[in-house]
Amino acid sequence: MYDKIKPVLLAARRITMGRRGSITEAQVFEAADTLVAQGRDVTPTALLDKIGSGSFTTIYKHLSAWEASRASAVTDRTAVIPEAVLSAFGAAWRAASAEAGKEVVRVREQASEEVTSAKAQFQEALATIERLEAESEADAARIADLEASLHRAENEKAAIQATAEQLRQQLSEIKSKLEKTERAAAESTMKAQEATSRAEKADERAKASEEEVASARKEKEAAIQEAAELRGKASTLETQNADLLSRLAD
Repeated sequence: MYDKIKPVLLAARRITMGRRGSITEAQVFEAADTLVAQGRDVTPTALLDKIGSGSFTTIYKHLSAWEASRASAVTDRTAVIPEAVLSAFGAAWRAASAEAGKEVVRVREQASEEVTSAKAQFQEALATIERLEAESEADAARIADLEASLHRAENEKAAIQATAEQLRQQLSEIKSKLEKTERAAAESTMKAQEATSRAEKADERAKASEEEVASARKEKEAAIQEAAELRGKASTLETQNADLLSRLAD
């Protein structure tokens, strides 16, 4: 069972662990500059793919710093408008400003509302990402616990199999001894019968025959007792072996 589940566990671990790892602001800045140079959009997902590790929360934080530094650099590089140009467009600008004032206010208010809404959506998305990352870490811990449980189950299974094999060997040995004992008991019975027959035929050797019969009977009784004990042990081992085989089948 563990051999079938193990690839799934390893894949799950790669998914939950692949996005971890501490990243620095310098790494995010470098990756963002590279994306810009390649003409690609600088997004948290693109940065995560470019760097290869880290969390969305950390990337968002460093990305905000990169955007702020980039905006500052753009502001610093803003060209100074010559005075002549300012004079030429001054009158037109003042005239246009009077007409566009209301529209500017409306657009500004609308933009402010959109920015507020976007910030709220961003915070909600960031909270969702943090929750998902926490769940990912919890999943990784559960996977580790499951792997440990499966390893313990494999060890227990191996121990049970070893015990079952040992019991099978003991049972085979006891059966072999039981067969020998039964043969010895049969031989003792035959000897006792022969001794009894001789005792009946020869009164003059009655005493000797009685002693021989008694000895043969003692041997027979001892063999029968040993056979009974071996049968009991064999029955016990068969029961234990059946129980272990049942547990292995489960």
